[in-house]
Amino acid sequence: MEGMATGAMAEFPLRTIAALVEDVRRPMAADAGIEIDRHFLDYAALRQRARSIAANLQALGLRKGDRVASLMTSRIEVVLTWFGTALAGGVWVPLNVSLVKDDLATTLRNAQASIIVADAASAERLREPAVSAALPDRRYVVGAPAQGFRPFDELLDGAAAYAPVALRAGDPAVIIYTGGSTGLPKGVLLPHFACVAAAYRYAEAFRATSRDRHFATSPLFHAGGLFVAVLGPMLAGMRTTIDRQFSVSAYWARVRESGATLINPPGVALTMLCRQPPCDDDRKHAVRAGLGLTGQLPPDIPAAFSRRFGIPLINLYSLSEASGALMVFNPLDSPKPDSNGTGGRWSEIAIADEHGELLPPGTLGRILLRPKIPHTFMIAYHNDPAATVRAFRNLWLNTGDLGVLDRDGYLHFKGREAHWLRRRGENISAYEVEEIMSRHPEIAEVVIVGTPSELGEEEVRAFILPEPGARIDPADVVAWCLARMALFKVPRYVEFVDAFPRAAAKPEVDRVQLKNRPNDTAWDREKALGRQFGRVTATP
Repeated sequence: MEGMATGAMAEFPLRTIAALVEDVRRPMAADAGIEIDRHFLDYAALRQRARSIAANLQALGLRKGDRVASLMTSRIEVVLTWFGTALAGGVWVPLNVSLVKDDLATTLRNAQASIIVADAASAERLREPAVSAALPDRRYVVGAPAQGFRPFDELLDGAAAYAPVALRAGDPAVIIYTGGSTGLPKGVLLPHFACVAAAYRYAEAFRATSRDRHFATSPLFHAGGLFVAVLGPMLAGMRTTIDRQFSVSAYWARVRESGATLINPPGVALTMLCRQPPCDDDRKHAVRAGLGLTGQLPPDIPAAFSRRFGIPLINLYSLSEASGALMVFNPLDSPKPDSNGTGGRWSEIAIADEHGELLPPGTLGRILLRPKIPHTFMIAYHNDPAATVRAFRNLWLNTGDLGVLDRDGYLHFKGREAHWLRRRGENISAYEVEEIMSRHPEIAEVVIVGTPSELGEEEVRAFILPEPGARIDPADVVAWCLARMALFKVPRYVEFVDAFPRAAAKPEVDRVQLKNRPNDTAWDREKALGRQFGRVTATP
């Protein structure tokens, strides 16, 4: 399947997702396979069903490079659609199930998929007038029937013949939509080996073997969930268990039930688990290591988690554009456990100023990455060549993140640039939220910034300049937002202003000054409406 057998690629026999799905030679546990939402398939059954899907996609006319989108909560059909698309030579596009209306329509138009697979709940949202015009003609639904959708079982029919497709490490494989430092979310087009390389790094970081078991609650539309919770364990020949949702009260019971030795709880989950009352069962588990996105958590949480639960954490730094998982990681025996680690054999790291000039060790600046091994970074932003050029200026991937590189080459992540924030595992483009909110008839101008969350990472904060004479209620604003954007993007804090602070050198809003303002005078929707504010009636 692959033509590259020398140099940096020689030590990686599996270089495409299809090769990983088809490979049966590596050691595997007796119970190896994937369990999602308590539905289990071993790898042989996954391969067989993925081949059926591939054959039916080919019968529908899917050609190498064509896109297949999915909009589903975590379930086994997500992985089947992914693997079937890969075997057929297509490009899989997993869409965030939180997307609604404007968000969803914009993403669909960018993806230009020829086929889409949805679960029943998502199929109903796809039929809304604002979204349906962006849908492909071929639509399939998992579960209850939906008007305009064919049943997913048709793709599992074994009558069609599967024709293997010649694939290379650098061929397009997956488009992951992610928040950018500016502009609307971009489709990160990853080649096959970028996905498989993340699985190899999983094996390195965890020193994983087929005797291990993994437990995750990662959504299967994020690179971390797909590559860490699915491909990593699959390459290691082990069993992986993925729950659809994280539950702080049930988490350890599920860890014990799954027999997990490895876990990757979402970043803020570490804070939530540490804040639960101590329990005699805190160390009654088989977990020997966990991955931890700890860069934006309260500083005491990582060490407190490890002490209390007896689980060492592998800190890391990743982004979708750089293979999505573990491009930089800290091994368990690291001499600097509080750092994010080094690029090792996988990547070069540098820190630059706003002009792209490299900075000396110990200086805060913008994180730049460059691959050492071919086909481990994104090919491009899908349908956005200008953004691609900007991202790779000066032959470095400009991440949009801030950090410090010490003299020993260890990265210390410090945060995100002002136009990009992260809330409970979700990357959010401030520009995107501003663009949607600016359509409100009583909002003259709006600026979105991140503000520290008590759980770690950030909350979304909106500064609003109303139209002259307008009288806006904050609860109405969030209800209006709820009807137009994903729940995780809706502002928690709302503050009305008479004017915005402007930078001295140019008329742009001084976002740093806004970020530094205390929340004392801001309206807090969680205090006013409760954490379940999504039950507020959405105003069209």
